[in-house]
Amino acid sequence: MFPAAMLIVLVLGGMAIDVGLSQVRARELQSVAASSANDALASLDVVALRNTGDIRFDQARAQFIVAESVAAGPLPSATIDFVGVQLDSLGRAEFVVTLSLDVDLVIAPALPGNLETTRITRTQSVTILG
Repeated sequence: MFPAAMLIVLVLGGMAIDVGLSQVRARELQSVAASSANDALASLDVVALRNTGDIRFDQARAQFIVAESVAAGPLPSATIDFVGVQLDSLGRAEFVVTLSLDVDLVIAPALPGNLETTRITRTQSVTILG
């Protein structure tokens, strides 16, 4: 009975390690998404915003700024899924950045089920006009 109980404890401990690693990477990815969304506000056309109230930004410049911010952060292998301006539920414009990351699991590859990585996606938005 003891060997079976020990095996169960080891499997559950291994799963806890993988879940913990995934949670840490998810928090780091959320932080990178937040900082890159703030950085991407530099692509906003401030002159047009002041003069006409129109929200315009340079998509290529925003994409470049987000890519630089991600590359300089702790997760340079994160992929950029979306960079752009959307309206929130109150109709306010917000700058949105969505990042994804494939996390290599530590213990799960040794278990049956062929699970080697898990994909984490995080979205962060910054309200342009409040």
